[in-house]
Amino acid sequence: MTEPGNSVSPKREISRFRENFNYIVGGIIAWGLIGWLLDFLLHQSWIWIVGALLGAVAGYYLAFLHRKERASRRVRGADE
Repeated sequence: MTEPGNSVSPKREISRFRENFNYIVGGIIAWGLIGWLLDFLLHQSWIWIVGALLGAVAGYYLAFLHRKERASRRVRGADE
């Protein structure tokens, strides 16, 4: 349950989920393709998996940084 002062609309929750999902899937696709290319060039069958996992972690981290920056922007705007 959320507290009355901290209520978040369901639409905003869906937006946050979609944003996180897009960052993570985008990271998996981008780094998975880079890993696949390295896999093709180096003839190793496991590099694309490492690339995809690295992309998932990097996507989550970028989503975290984006949320943090957006929150600090909101706080700075409220203080001014």
